[in-house]
Amino acid sequence: MTSSVREQTVNKRRGDKQSEGKSKSKSHGLADEADHTDDAGNQSNDHYKARLSPFRYSLRSKLLPIIRAESSYLYSLQTKLRHPILDFYFAWTANLASHTFYVLMLPPPIWFGASDLSRDLVYVLGLGIYFTGFLKDFFCLPRPRSPPLRRITMSSYTTQEYGFPSSHSANATAVTLVLISRLVNLDISRGEYWALMSGLILYYFSLIFGRLYCGMHGFLDIFIGSSVGASLFAFRHYWGKQWDEFLFNNALGAIPSAIIIIALFMSFIHVHSEPVDNCPCFDDSVAFIGVLIGLDLSHLVAFKTQYLANLNLHKDPFLLPFDSSQSPWKTVVRFILGVTLVVIWKTISKPVIFTILPPIYKFIGVNLPRKNFIATAHTKAPTRAIRSASISNETGEIGDINTFIKGITAHNQRDEVGPSTEIDYFEMLDYNKEHHLQEKVEEVAGVFKPRYDVEIIGRVIVYAGVSTTAVWGLFMATQYVPV
Repeated sequence: MTSSVREQTVNKRRGDKQSEGKSKSKSHGLADEADHTDDAGNQSNDHYKARLSPFRYSLRSKLLPIIRAESSYLYSLQTKLRHPILDFYFAWTANLASHTFYVLMLPPPIWFGASDLSRDLVYVLGLGIYFTGFLKDFFCLPRPRSPPLRRITMSSYTTQEYGFPSSHSANATAVTLVLISRLVNLDISRGEYWALMSGLILYYFSLIFGRLYCGMHGFLDIFIGSSVGASLFAFRHYWGKQWDEFLFNNALGAIPSAIIIIALFMSFIHVHSEPVDNCPCFDDSVAFIGVLIGLDLSHLVAFKTQYLANLNLHKDPFLLPFDSSQSPWKTVVRFILGVTLVVIWKTISKPVIFTILPPIYKFIGVNLPRKNFIATAHTKAPTRAIRSASISNETGEIGDINTFIKGITAHNQRDEVGPSTEIDYFEMLDYNKEHHLQEKVEEVAGVFKPRYDVEIIGRVIVYAGVSTTAVWGLFMATQYVPV
């Protein structure tokens, strides 16, 4: 069968399958169908053997049968429990561990007198996204097979990632443990304690079990993801103070300390594993590394100057002045002010940064040679085109509030399924193989993510600015707005 004929046949079968799936999904009030054969991790073994090192391929080969074997158990679980109300509930609650949700919810503790909590949450979540992203791109393992499973989601962005391990599980585990560690030390009534504890347990169960119910992850994904989250909680809980002392209270000056912070986190970007498929994990990791850099640089300035410490009774170097006894409306205005400043920064910074950086790269001739990758310094594309592409790539990803709200207010979730039969599945693999050969992608070692080019450095600056705005931006604004 020729490539063109195969493509027509596959497309026809895909169309027939999607039409059938859509009619089935109407009974659940669900939306779109999607073909997951081409998702990250679902290519043929030869595809990964040719592009991964022998060590990585060997590990992947050992774990892949476990991932595949879980599909039948997950399908049985999903089939027995499937109900429109549960579909709606678990699709919505999944947003409570999304990257964008955390970008929106991390600043408030900074604004309302919880400086230690803010550092703990930013660290466990930022590093959680990084390490799960690193492992996803390292092992290149797929999500549970669809079919037989159906993927229930409100975000197709998430389905583009590899499945192992679960970043949702890492996030949920780390956040729950951090909040429980604070809850047990609160001076509150027994009723309040159990009400809050029950809320945390419900939050954790909804996110962890929801990943299985929605067909997004398997048991191994959940276990390893949760282990990553628990490990990062243990790091912040037992060694967080020592780490902060190392960064801020050292014998070095402010500038050497800042260099250490930047170099340390940029080295994380440098060593991040390269995926074989086009997985967005690296972009998410870069964004949260930027958030960590911005937070630590902001707190470095606060610690070295002791400016904030002199304004609060606790002498906390990171604590923004906040009067907990002030009227509720002032608290609301403070929150709105903080969110507005972050949105303004993200809106303005992207076009400015992606306008300034390309000419600088071209002027100094930064050369980052890599097979099949042309650095900005040597591309013939005009600055306007580079700027437009960079801004476009930032839209709709983590921290994009408009996209997040649009997805939430759509009031529907997607019920997605892959190729209908094994014939479809293997025929699609065969077609993909020929398609890749035609494009000569077999010559590429992986989907190279440029580590220090315009797009990456721009992203780091944008997200570092988010946390800097949340700290110093709000503080300076409150000098003019009494909240």
